[in-house]
Amino acid sequence: MGLHTPFLCRSMLRLWSAFRSLWLAAACAACMPAHGSTPDAAPDAPIEPWRQWRSVLFRVLPPAAAAPAPPQAADDDAAGADGASASTPVNYVFGTIHFGELDELEVDADILREAMRHTRVLVNEVDGATRWDAAKERYRLLDDPAGLPGLIGQAAFAELARLLPHVPPSLLARLKPWAALALLEARGEIASDHTLDRRIEQWAAALDMRAEHLETLDEQLAALDCVPSAEQALVLQQRLRTPWLFGEQSARVLDYYRSRNLAAWLDEIDAMVGLDARARPIEERARHCLIEARNERWLPKLETLLRRGGAFVAVGAIHLTGSAGLLERLRRRGFLIVAEPM
Repeated sequence: MGLHTPFLCRSMLRLWSAFRSLWLAAACAACMPAHGSTPDAAPDAPIEPWRQWRSVLFRVLPPAAAAPAPPQAADDDAAGADGASASTPVNYVFGTIHFGELDELEVDADILREAMRHTRVLVNEVDGATRWDAAKERYRLLDDPAGLPGLIGQAAFAELARLLPHVPPSLLARLKPWAALALLEARGEIASDHTLDRRIEQWAAALDMRAEHLETLDEQLAALDCVPSAEQALVLQQRLRTPWLFGEQSARVLDYYRSRNLAAWLDEIDAMVGLDARARPIEERARHCLIEARNERWLPKLETLLRRGGAFVAVGAIHLTGSAGLLERLRRRGFLIVAEPM
């Protein structure tokens, strides 16, 4: 199945946001504590709240709704176990993954649709219907006639072409290193109506939900392309030295997602095993652009929407976890975060 230019770009946009720098990290990070348990640490060592959240679906209540009910309302049937009033407009935040299908991801579609029925606006990263125009090609295509082979060398390019047989060589030779990595890390899959992101969009449309987006397509592309291609090329070269690990990494990502262990997933990203002292700072900058900087940019709009209530937020799961993750940032602002079973 061939990939033509606009379709390939759509694929990379949907597939990239959650796991730009995932593969090759150490598998030891998988041993994270279960929800409510204590990791192997000193007995009095504090456990960061985000490490205890074992889910990909969260109910999020704004500060006013999250405040404990006054004593006179304690016996009121309208008060929930978490102190929220039944009249409080509910929000849900869901962490998506940008490859695989529902059964493979062990996602219960009925639970998601039920949560969406209690909300009125879908909030996601970017409007997938945004028109692709020629000006956007600068983010993903090289302008150097030597192309990608000139950046990474003919031997590395031949290995890349072997790993991505469905991408026309003429197109592959023009891709920037980040775009090639995006395809490698996503098992070479292309966007379809069966991906989790697309299913959520379809369910929202069926429920006549209004759509809000946290960034523009240009903002997303700029984040993907934030590191110069000559530096990106070094990371790609080093990744291609152990190509079998792409598949192993994808399998571990699925395991983290299915076990709802986002903290372990983030630990694996942070480990950056397989990159040397030259490549690690490059990967760290790319990770900052793709995760922390975008979280920071999204937060004001996200907070406004969540304070209004009735939002179903669907973003890449890796954006939810960590001390700089969206959920922890919201918790520090007074929001109540409740992990829902999935």
